[in-house]
Amino acid sequence: MDKMRFAEARRKLLEKPQSKGIGTLSEKTVHAVLKEYYGGGEENKEIPLGGFVADVVSEDGVIEIQTRALYRLERKLEALLPLCRVTVVYPIEARKYLLDIDPDSGELISKRLSPKRLKIWHGIAELYGIRKFLGNENLTVRFPVLTVEETRIRAVEKKRRADKIDKLPSEMTEEVVIRRKEDIAALLPEELPDGFTSAEFAKLCRINADTAGKCIRVLSVMGIITECGKQGRCKLWKKTEG
Repeated sequence: MDKMRFAEARRKLLEKPQSKGIGTLSEKTVHAVLKEYYGGGEENKEIPLGGFVADVVSEDGVIEIQTRALYRLERKLEALLPLCRVTVVYPIEARKYLLDIDPDSGELISKRLSPKRLKIWHGIAELYGIRKFLGNENLTVRFPVLTVEETRIRAVEKKRRADKIDKLPSEMTEEVVIRRKEDIAALLPEELPDGFTSAEFAKLCRINADTAGKCIRVLSVMGIITECGKQGRCKLWKKTEG
């Protein structure tokens, strides 16, 4: 992770002639800034390969930026992984500031920190969508942990939700890189006992039950944890030995 390079990528993107303001780019700003950060020069971007258009092609292989569900990459990964190394980048919005804009004047009305904070385990849960490729030697997953500012137009009618315009990444605070199952195993809480339930996993990782369930499935598919019994109607899990 290079904070200065990220700041430079953000500045360069926002200063492009076609960028007259947030939300006017041909692609969303988080995606565009990450492509600038990981992709370098324009000659490396939007390259046809394997029947698809790769976000970035470099000497290290293909880089795909995905800001939505990872399962959308399934067909692309199926085509590209036999050809070259592929790095999937999936941002984690750990901190999000909500900026409300007046619809008439365009002035900033308020800025506040959203109570919703995503954790690295939200990214691990997303890996279930590409589980068939986990363990492939050509696949690397990078989770850049970001602070973002979400700009919204405050609805004229109070009962209506604000309309989102775009999100602008302001900082990268961390980057978690997954190349093999040991990289995920290293993220497990040290206090995780043998014979834990999905609910206990959720509590220790401070995530909701749905996210915990998806993480459990990923950990199980990768052989990081093993089912070891039941507690009532709940499955019990333990770290796989060896």
